[in-house]
Amino acid sequence: MNRCLDDGIMVYKYIDIVGTSNTDISDAVNNAYEEASKTVKNIKWGELGRVTFRVQGKKIEYQTEVRIAFEVIRNDKD
Repeated sequence: MNRCLDDGIMVYKYIDIVGTSNTDISDAVNNAYEEASKTVKNIKWGELGRVTFRVQGKKIEYQTEVRIAFEVIRNDKD
C-alpha cells in the first residue's frame, strides 16, 4: 500500500538519465522515460536538462539529459 511519511510529508528521489534518438528530441526524452520506467516505480515528474547531438556521417543522434523523480514509498509491515 502506498503511504506518505509521517505528517503527510511526501519524499521524492531522482535519477539522471540520458535518452537518445535518431529522429528528434521528443523521442529522446520518451526513450529515457520508457527505459527508466522498466525498473523505477512511482515516477511522478521529469525535467529536461541539456540537449546535445552527435553527428555520424550525415546522420544526427539527439541526446537529452533527463532528470526523473519518483516518490519514495515507505513499506510498513506493522
